[in-house]
Amino acid sequence: MREDTDLKVTFIGHASVLVEAGGTTILSDPWWSGPCFGAQWWIYPPPRTDLVDIDNVDYVYISHGHHDHYHPSTLKTFSRKTKVLVSHELDLAPSIRRMGFETRTLRPDEAFQLADNTRCWIWPTHSHDTLMVIDDGQEVCVNTNDALHAAPQHTQDAFIKKLTGMFPKIDYVFCGYGVASHFPNCYEVPGIDRIRTAQKRQHFFNRSWARIIHGLEPKYGFPFAANVVFYEDDLFFVNEPTHNHERPTDWFLNEYENSPTQVMDIAPGFTMRDGEVENKVLRQPVSGTKLRNEHANDIVRANRCALVTDQAVTKLADVLQKNIDVCWDYLLEYDGDYQFVIKLRNSNLGFLIEKQGSSITVSTVHGNIDAFRDYDVLYKTRLSYLRRSLAQQYGSEVLFVGSGGIFVYRAAKDARHNLHRELRTMMTLHKTCPPSRFGGSAKWVYQKKQFAKRLLRMQPTGLYDLKDWLVFSGQ
Repeated sequence: MREDTDLKVTFIGHASVLVEAGGTTILSDPWWSGPCFGAQWWIYPPPRTDLVDIDNVDYVYISHGHHDHYHPSTLKTFSRKTKVLVSHELDLAPSIRRMGFETRTLRPDEAFQLADNTRCWIWPTHSHDTLMVIDDGQEVCVNTNDALHAAPQHTQDAFIKKLTGMFPKIDYVFCGYGVASHFPNCYEVPGIDRIRTAQKRQHFFNRSWARIIHGLEPKYGFPFAANVVFYEDDLFFVNEPTHNHERPTDWFLNEYENSPTQVMDIAPGFTMRDGEVENKVLRQPVSGTKLRNEHANDIVRANRCALVTDQAVTKLADVLQKNIDVCWDYLLEYDGDYQFVIKLRNSNLGFLIEKQGSSITVSTVHGNIDAFRDYDVLYKTRLSYLRRSLAQQYGSEVLFVGSGGIFVYRAAKDARHNLHRELRTMMTLHKTCPPSRFGGSAKWVYQKKQFAKRLLRMQPTGLYDLKDWLVFSGQ
């Protein structure tokens, strides 16, 4: 317990922020015990765990269920005296309670008393995410983690209006800006400039971060929740261009040069107390050479795949076929035939999926799968990741929130039409058939509406539409 009453804010690392107010401590989204999404995402720069007394944290706030925010291996290291706060609108509480933590679920607009003069709120925002506000009567700290920068602009605007209406003076805003998901870095397309594609995506989120900070107009704005690097060989190239090409604070200073908000590109250990910087630790560029030299063992671990048995592959082929059967009506709405290959990194077997007319079949294939030159999309992954995706609710997050595989297109035209979405549907567990892609309309009506929207430029940029994000060499 703290003896003073000044609000103190310490950045621990990635999405973990320690707030001390009114003699109470509250920590957001702790993650530091190993990687997450299997061995895909690694936290970097290293978090300042020495600044967290895990036996005496009063509250932990879990913003949402993605593994870099809700990391069970890290949470289990905390004392069971620690209470966990989550949104009532999420389904996280049961699994946290099974770990032995007292868990309090907060409803939207419910003020929770952390201490005599300190309250907090948790609001659900977009796509199963939440944000938190802490108010100690003197200062206000807003933690949006991943909740706004990837949300539609109308959602951003609604929360900017709500927060500035409730809290006319906001002191600190911690806002995510990360592009750590599989898209678009996990796509290989003929002619693609992968580095410039990664930079284009990061620029979008940097602009989004700056827009949110400008709208909330706090005294201080901090980018965070993007302390992630990739050690797998296929994705190591992403680390430098996404972290170094353009920082969100740079874009803010260029776009809003007259803003009263001070923005700082913080690093783990950065501390504010009572409105003043107490320990100014700023982020440094990411160096691929330094990563390879200092994290060689982790890089080996990230690329290690234990071989699996042929029997395990054959069994998973049956599971994949059954999942396709569940999605049958939806998949048949796609015109045309295709051939998909799933190449397992840890087996000499893989899967061949063929659609011919109204027939979609799965078969195991032997030998060098790269020899299949008639495929439309090839997907490289580990059997354990695919098995989890097909067996667990939200299991597909290991593939598509994390970076559990690489889509390889044989032809750029198929990438522009997002053919991989058919394969993605097949690899995601479904209990019932997905709703029609045409909504409640006939196919021809839906297509005419889409054409009219494109003609009138009413169709927004698709956050996961390859044609909007791919940059090709020579462009």
